[in-house]
Amino acid sequence: MSRSRESLFDRWFLAVFLIAILLFGGSARVDSVGLVFVRALAVLAIAVSLPHWWADAERSLYRRNRPLLLLLAAAAAWMFIQLVPLPPGVWSALPGHGELATKMAAAGIEIGWRPLALSPGRAIHSLLDLLVPLAVVLVIGRTSDSSLRQLPLRLLAFLAVAAMLGVLQMLAGEGAPYFHRITNVGAAVGFFANRNHHAVFLALYWPLLLWYIHGRNDRAGTHASTLLGVLGGVGIMLAIMAAGSRAGLAIGGASFLATSVFLYRMRGAAAGTESAAWLVRLTLLGTIAATLLGGVAMLVFGAGFMDRLDQGEVVSDLRFAVLPVLNQLIWHYAPFGSGFGSFEAAYKIAEPVELLSLQYLNHAHNDYLELLIDGGLPALGLLVGWVLIVLRAARAAWGHERSAASDRVGVVAMLMMLAIFAAASLVDYPLRTPALAALAALATALLYRRPDIPRERRKGQRTAAGFR
Repeated sequence: MSRSRESLFDRWFLAVFLIAILLFGGSARVDSVGLVFVRALAVLAIAVSLPHWWADAERSLYRRNRPLLLLLAAAAAWMFIQLVPLPPGVWSALPGHGELATKMAAAGIEIGWRPLALSPGRAIHSLLDLLVPLAVVLVIGRTSDSSLRQLPLRLLAFLAVAAMLGVLQMLAGEGAPYFHRITNVGAAVGFFANRNHHAVFLALYWPLLLWYIHGRNDRAGTHASTLLGVLGGVGIMLAIMAAGSRAGLAIGGASFLATSVFLYRMRGAAAGTESAAWLVRLTLLGTIAATLLGGVAMLVFGAGFMDRLDQGEVVSDLRFAVLPVLNQLIWHYAPFGSGFGSFEAAYKIAEPVELLSLQYLNHAHNDYLELLIDGGLPALGLLVGWVLIVLRAARAAWGHERSAASDRVGVVAMLMMLAIFAAASLVDYPLRTPALAALAALATALLYRRPDIPRERRKGQRTAAGFR
């Protein structure tokens, strides 16, 4: 679709859809009011996108995205199977269910026909959660290359607003505006309910910056964007510190350093010129300055800053204390799992007396373990399938015969986004929020799309944004 024929609606639809999901989809709770808006928007996006896919006579869109669509279909199928009612005898014979059946019989509760999922209502919510990634994949299929090249700047603008809102929330305390009823009151959470998820979102600044710089065709614009991006990154690191998330600090710092390395190499057509040399020097100086500013900020905030980091110590200690219980739950319900969304119920059944406290676990704070508890061996297969899909798409995009060297920056940016989510999932559950799940689906789908490669660059030309 040419830009002249592309309507204003088409140019802005993907950006507005993603920003709306980020606004209302920042909570992982099933009782969040925002879920109503998020799922309604996802259904609307699917309805708007399907005619475009149906009009593709050559079915090129389907062939390109077939692995992603099949993976989503397989996930939906397994969730649906876990919701199918089973006879009492079959249900009682399932791994992990027999002990519960005995307790129910002792209490005089009739077992009846029950699904594999211990919490059928939560399992239905998990199935509906797939609407958002499906909508993202379908909307990307109908979005033009020119519109996709504008997307990172729009997301960066929203991210800047979220960072400023988080700082405002930290300064204003309980009187600050919050988007969710149950949240970390007094902490910097932005548009999310959880400060850790807010920090993970802010850490996406760096791959988004790489993606944006990669889309620049003019040398001067690339240099200016790089310098402004480094300066903006200093503010983002301070905003992550304001959130008080140790995982966010670690992931954001690693992303910051990795991006600095890539920016050093992203010289392309300007390589060997004085302007490129100054760009490299200023980038390195910006990185050093950001590190120093971060250290100064910690000293200025003093005990207050450290207190915000220490606020999560109780939950952090609980996360490590429950690891043996979580490992037992995996094998207790293997190979079929306890049902998607059933972690809270499964943990309450097995919770040791010595771990009883006013703190409660609605999630395992390790999404890989929770995935195995809920989905069993088939869920592990889905996870491995997603990893293979990502690696296959990245390899194909990296070595495509029509790709210029600069096109690899886009692949790196998408892989960085997915790496941030993968690292955060070791200690939290970011992808259980529709907002971050949408961005993960975006990064995965874009590995198939090569969205920000202008036609003249697909002939192998280098730009100021490319690798040497």
